[in-house]
Amino acid sequence: MMDTEWGLELTNNSKASWAFSLPRSETCIMATGVCRKLCYGNGIRYQSKPQKAKRDRNLRTVELLLERGGPELLALNLVTLVDQVRPRDWLTATIRREKTQTPWTIRIHDVGDFFHSVDYVEAWRLTAEQRPLCSFWFYTRSFPDTTLFEALTKLASLANCQGWLSIDSENYSAGLLAYAQKPGIWKLAFLQEEPDQLDESLLPHVAAVAMHRDVVSFPFHRGGYHAKPIHQAGVFTCPAVTGVYKLEAHASKLRPCQACSFCLP
Repeated sequence: MMDTEWGLELTNNSKASWAFSLPRSETCIMATGVCRKLCYGNGIRYQSKPQKAKRDRNLRTVELLLERGGPELLALNLVTLVDQVRPRDWLTATIRREKTQTPWTIRIHDVGDFFHSVDYVEAWRLTAEQRPLCSFWFYTRSFPDTTLFEALTKLASLANCQGWLSIDSENYSAGLLAYAQKPGIWKLAFLQEEPDQLDESLLPHVAAVAMHRDVVSFPFHRGGYHAKPIHQAGVFTCPAVTGVYKLEAHASKLRPCQACSFCLP
């Protein structure tokens, strides 16, 4: 039966390259109304039974490993997963001190978030710490939980990991406060609605608090359509959303996130 299977599995994402996924309904604990409405996870490619089953299996296995052996056991399994997707020329490139054809990157959650588990965050910290040559990055709305935010800040503080606080018209005040509490560590990812639907005070507040180029904007997009991007000094609009970088099906080629690299550490 599908619901009794175990195992951790990455997603070969055509935008981000390799990524880890969890079910939104159980892990996006701080999702706003805007997020639930506009999330690209609503798209048809994320609604298939195999995709949903993979995310459910990942969460089920994460919870089992944390229960049986804590963050250390989960990290042991995550490291194995990360090692499986090293670029095929990684060993020879390392010996010759050259760059690999494609970078070694992992997005933590192309769908899902860190839910209420500090141990889960710690497992990812241990994983990233043990694989310093792999670049990790993540977006999260879990910053209102103080204990969880402290754990996430430790993860985002690693040299090979970049954390992004996901904000929109509903939660930007809390996001800006969290950003200001940990200067130099976090950056801001802005889920942009249609310009005429934005809270009028959002952009002025972001401009007043955020450092230059610490903000990336993701205009709402689905099915080839995207909202008209806002133009604000210091705000970088995701070029994959606007069509500058095309989705790439082949894992041996640069994916848009890798080619752009703005969000990576």
